[in-house]
Amino acid sequence: MAATEFSTNRFFQNWQDFHNHQEMEKRLHRGYEKWKPAFPTDLPSAVDLDRMKNWAQELRKKGTDVLIVMGMGGSSLGAKAIRDVADPWSEKVIFWEGPHPAMLQKIRLIAEIKELAVLWVSKSGTTLETRTALVLFREFFPGISEYFITSQPAKIADLGATEANTFLIPENLGGRYSVISPVGLMPALFMEADVDMLLKSFREGLAAWDISVPMDNNAAKDIAIQYYHLFQSCYSSIVFWVYTHEYMGLGRWLIQLWGESVGKNAGVSALPYLAQGPEDQHSMLQFFQEGPNTFVHSFFHVKSYGANDTVVPADLPGEFADHSLWEILHAQMKGIEAGLSEAHRPVTEYIIPEVSLAELGRMFSFWMYVVTYLGYLYEVNPFDQPGVEKGKVYAKKILLNEGHEPVVSEVREI
Repeated sequence: MAATEFSTNRFFQNWQDFHNHQEMEKRLHRGYEKWKPAFPTDLPSAVDLDRMKNWAQELRKKGTDVLIVMGMGGSSLGAKAIRDVADPWSEKVIFWEGPHPAMLQKIRLIAEIKELAVLWVSKSGTTLETRTALVLFREFFPGISEYFITSQPAKIADLGATEANTFLIPENLGGRYSVISPVGLMPALFMEADVDMLLKSFREGLAAWDISVPMDNNAAKDIAIQYYHLFQSCYSSIVFWVYTHEYMGLGRWLIQLWGESVGKNAGVSALPYLAQGPEDQHSMLQFFQEGPNTFVHSFFHVKSYGANDTVVPADLPGEFADHSLWEILHAQMKGIEAGLSEAHRPVTEYIIPEVSLAELGRMFSFWMYVVTYLGYLYEVNPFDQPGVEKGKVYAKKILLNEGHEPVVSEVREI
């Protein structure tokens, strides 16, 4: 799409053209026929969206200050990405993910001065950590309004979920793809974010990068194929460098989307890693610059910070003087790209026009398609996560004293 630019710095000749377009198209369509995506079709209806909007409006009328969202992985990462763009410093929505005692203490402090409501999110309805959080919350904060999001309402009837306080995730919509469902939209609506704009741009992305759009006009297909050929050669990991603070949430969502969708067998060497620029220039760059040449580097920045940009005073000693913060960050990113390219490490750059929900919606749809197409090329189902479920089963058995302790060479107390 014209609104999002894709600029690639290729260090070896014509690596974009190492594939046969017709053959790649055939492989993508074979994958599509085998594993059709739900995210282009399972969008909320007008009735569903009105119900969510009414829910958020009623909470605000009640004087609710803070929404506690209990969910993990796909039940929180997309919503956090929306929050980071809509209101990066918002305290209106607090995400309670893992069963950490410190989080309970934080919510205790908030509850002393704020009016709370709970939004409990679990696609399966059986997520151990989320159920634990709700039980603890009720023990310390009885009588707080509770709402539920799930694909399995029958499995959460024991929690007090009813038709009136439950919102549904479409059954075929995987958690990491569920951001454009009550999972992401309800926290956004509580923050009064422009959900209509987010959905509009998401739908525009769906039209632009659909399987029916040929490769020559489809950036998602082209990028997926480029990554695939790099990973089929000597590369085994991708580093997503995010230089715009507000899009770090997008980066964390992308790591889960990529890892759970593609990582299905030993033949897939495409481990995702998230780096924040410029901070991680001072932690991991040495390894990436002169360590093993097995990483593909993808950089993200915006064209402008708009009214949020600031110019460094001209009298400051050094090269940053009289430059805007955007110019400084962009120069740092470009400098790292140049150094990596000089060391023959592949670099790809994604420039997003601005920080906005419209651009975030496009990024959601674009990367859902890229990862889906990459799964088709690897001939794996990009929509399930069987390896994740196995760990959950073992954790429950350990807690119930049914064995299955892991076999380790040595356990030490530190």
